Amino acid sequence: MVLEPLSSSKAGTIRSLLIRAWRERWSDLQWGIHIKTVLPRAVSGDIYHLADYILQQALMGPLPNNLILSYLRHSLSSQIVSYGGVIESISKYDGLHKPHCVHALLDLMQSMMKSVSCRGKPEDCLVLATSIVGGVKWLIQVMGWSTQQLLDLRNAPELSANLSLAASILHEILNCPFLTCMLEIGRREEPGTWSTCMKKMTEVETLLAGAETIIENKDILIKTVCQLRDIQPLDSICSKHKFDSSSVPLCHAMHSLVMLEVITHTTRDAATFAHQLLLLQQLQGLSTMQLYLELLRSSFLGLSCPEHQAYQELKWVGFTFIKVPTILYTIHIMLNGENATGESEDLLTAVQRLAQLTILLDQVDSRINCNCLEYLLNELCNKTSLISERDAQEIITKRVKESNVLSNIQKNDAQGSHPGNPNLILRAQPTVTSILKTLSNKNQESVLPVMNLLISGKSRDLLLVAAAASGSLHIFAQKFVKFNEVSMDPQPGETSKMAINRALMFDISFLLLCHIAQLYGIDVVVSEKCETFVEQWMKENMPELGHVKAPLMTTRTDQNAVEDFIRQVNVTDLDLKYNMVPWSDLCQVAAIAFREVVSAAQQGAVPIQRVKELLDRLRYHLCCLPICVATWLCSHVQVVDGEQAVQPLSFLHYLLTSFNDHDASVPTLENFKDRSTLMVQIVENMAQVMKGGTQPAINSDNINNSAGKTLLKEESTNSLLSSQEPLSNLLRETWKQVFPGGVITHKALATFRDLLRLGGIKWFVCDLVKTGMQSVFKSDLARAVDLIYALLHQDVVGCTLSLLVHALPMYISGPCSADLLSEPRTHALAHLAVMMIISAWLAVQQAPVKPEPGSTMSMVMGATPGGPSNYRKRTYHDRILDDLESSLQAHSVELAIARGTPGLTKDGTSLLVAVQSLLLLMTQVSRAGVVSPVTRLVVNILHELIAAPYSHTLLTLTPPALLPNLVPLLSPPDAFTFAELLAITAPKPTCQSGLAKDFIGDFIGAQTPAQAAGARRAAAKLLCVQRNLALANESFTELTL
Repeated sequence: MVLEPLSSSKAGTIRSLLIRAWRERWSDLQWGIHIKTVLPRAVSGDIYHLADYILQQALMGPLPNNLILSYLRHSLSSQIVSYGGVIESISKYDGLHKPHCVHALLDLMQSMMKSVSCRGKPEDCLVLATSIVGGVKWLIQVMGWSTQQLLDLRNAPELSANLSLAASILHEILNCPFLTCMLEIGRREEPGTWSTCMKKMTEVETLLAGAETIIENKDILIKTVCQLRDIQPLDSICSKHKFDSSSVPLCHAMHSLVMLEVITHTTRDAATFAHQLLLLQQLQGLSTMQLYLELLRSSFLGLSCPEHQAYQELKWVGFTFIKVPTILYTIHIMLNGENATGESEDLLTAVQRLAQLTILLDQVDSRINCNCLEYLLNELCNKTSLISERDAQEIITKRVKESNVLSNIQKNDAQGSHPGNPNLILRAQPTVTSILKTLSNKNQESVLPVMNLLISGKSRDLLLVAAAASGSLHIFAQKFVKFNEVSMDPQPGETSKMAINRALMFDISFLLLCHIAQLYGIDVVVSEKCETFVEQWMKENMPELGHVKAPLMTTRTDQNAVEDFIRQVNVTDLDLKYNMVPWSDLCQVAAIAFREVVSAAQQGAVPIQRVKELLDRLRYHLCCLPICVATWLCSHVQVVDGEQAVQPLSFLHYLLTSFNDHDASVPTLENFKDRSTLMVQIVENMAQVMKGGTQPAINSDNINNSAGKTLLKEESTNSLLSSQEPLSNLLRETWKQVFPGGVITHKALATFRDLLRLGGIKWFVCDLVKTGMQSVFKSDLARAVDLIYALLHQDVVGCTLSLLVHALPMYISGPCSADLLSEPRTHALAHLAVMMIISAWLAVQQAPVKPEPGSTMSMVMGATPGGPSNYRKRTYHDRILDDLESSLQAHSVELAIARGTPGLTKDGTSLLVAVQSLLLLMTQVSRAGVVSPVTRLVVNILHELIAAPYSHTLLTLTPPALLPNLVPLLSPPDAFTFAELLAITAPKPTCQSGLAKDFIGDFIGAQTPAQAAGARRAAAKLLCVQRNLALANESFTELTL
């Protein structure tokens, strides 16, 4: 041990006092009295290196001076010197060749381990952390020296004792959460010292491994050193949520998310949903087998659920048999690495469990009319190789034996009955690929037969579902856009046959694109550049649920163009009718001309029958022209009063009911019936959107002469816009329907989507949370949280912002705080809040999701300037979100993470501001110094946030005063563990596996060196406060016993 040179008279006085105490053989009490006369009041002896001087005097000879060592023990117990100063002094001792002196120091260090702490400033606490690192390094040196000497001397009891005692102290450090957390802080503060320590650990392991029988308990010593080298105290924090399939029959969040994926996000990439499911696995505590099983079970439950709208069954079939195998394979790769090959035992177990659900499988097979499990297994075997053919065959054989309906289905198949949809869609999947290759051909003559095939109802629907499930629908649509653009304008030297083919190509492609846009969303058709006529027309004219469009609002009438248009559609000769016609101009003029005709009819200048005849001629001419007219009718009805809307509605009704009244004497292009049928379907969907209802996909088989009556009567009565019930009542009624079973039906999902659109995001989130939190029992609350979590994924970022800014403050400092008296509610609400925060945090790092029809939301809130959503007028939902986002952006200057940080998007900034505002509100509540259910909610939110994945950046937003207010308030001090306190005050990015390789959120807003140093000081101080409270509580408990 080398002491610093004496630089003050105070240091000389202390050394003289030590010599006098030794000469006069003072007791430790006398020493304490005299040393306090030397040291200034309230000044620690560490400043004058008191521990260093005492140890120097005590360890001068080959044997330790126990009397002087007793002075050090007394100084420590009377807080004249600190634990950090003593440990640091011990770690400076380099007389390892004096085994008895080393043993005395080891005894002293061991006696301190049970009560080591610090009551000083944050800087003093940080010194304790760094001294623990130095102490560990010294213990490792003792072990290495003792081991080397034992190898040389073969027999030295005092060295064996030192080796065992040093290992015992290290073991105590490993078993003490406070010391391991302080060690973590210390090695972050002094990485160089820890790096040296790691090297010495490796040397000690090598020495111990070669000791053979010389050293007793060699394996235990090696294990202790290895544990110390690999220790990660934050790894002790784990999620408290474990999915128990024995008590919970179904993962309700999984089923609801799958329902939302199938109905709302049909065209989304499988990898995006796989990431979402893996996050759910971490948040819900699902094992990999349970994750697979719940996904498969939810898919089959969806197949068994009666459809609320036509076409939903085909979406479920496409999802289950095309998309699910891709999702399973993606999850397998994410969990096991890109080089993972071979079968999956977890998936095999999950499929075996699924095969045991005989009632569910029988119901699905009976409804779909085939052995659905067999089709799924064939896809898994042939396309993913995750299940072997032998295992699949065993499962299928067992399933056939146990089934009560498969025998009848097989008999019907033998009699030539219609095959089930899975068979048709799976057969359509390779057809999609071949059609895409054909559509790549620029020759219209070779493409036109394919277009004629697609215009027919059943084959069209199957092919579109297969394309959507396989992720190629956008490519499909862009091919149609290309051919629509090519066929729009006449070509030089165009013959009459070429003109007819061009007209037919334009009409079919236009109809198909409208149909795709209504089923899967306009964004599937419209590209980012939006350069073609049909894309621009859809942006400006196609009715969308929740968006008001006003085509022709500022367009003036060109009478010459209108007269030419009327003359053109009245031509009966096919050779002249389509010759040299630019169809884009004709589509634009059609609506203008019909506007003039309707205006004249309302003034009595034109008979109503003449208007209907014009509609028929438009339909005979091209079926896309009535669609252009219908878009204007739908927008016109929305901006005029009731009396003026009567005639436009009657014309719309005529379009829907007159398609069977075909005048055979009027010449038309090929496939007029199929094109007319699809045209009616498109117009009917437009009318339903106009009336504010859901936007279904009506199967052509269901269209008849009563379609217009259904449009004008039944749909209007079913719409929430015409309901006399308050939206809150409708929400609660729908909740009561789905809550007992925890399964969201198609009808309930459609209602919840309409409620979100009509009531706005603030009302929807607050009312939904209040309704779900009315439950009392833990199982009911867990089911409610699952359902709310899935329903808020309709707009995960926007709903999370509203939850943080509006809903949670009602419970923390608002009128709903009294509802938290039920203890499980605080846990449930905290769990919901953190699940949504983490889900939204991952969502803002991913690409936006293309919204489906009727969905005004996407995973990121706003569209970028100039993006594909700028053409739409802002809805009520959009206005609320924009106002909320503007308010949050205004407070972004107060964000702990600077704006413009690489990887931080605008939506990410809004989310971080909302989280920070919630944490600040929690800090204000903690200042009150009152323990209440609200305090428990605050603690539970912090617990959930600590244990949640990808929460590093979010934890850095914690206000410095929050935990210092909470920790002394909660007694006994068991609300937070030492690891949890460390995770909050000094969070450290975790090393993620391939599961999160695309997620960059944990690396956003990394702390500067100054911020990290401040965080370490605050963490050390907080850990010491918790330690002192725990020691005081133990002392009080011992006194009361």
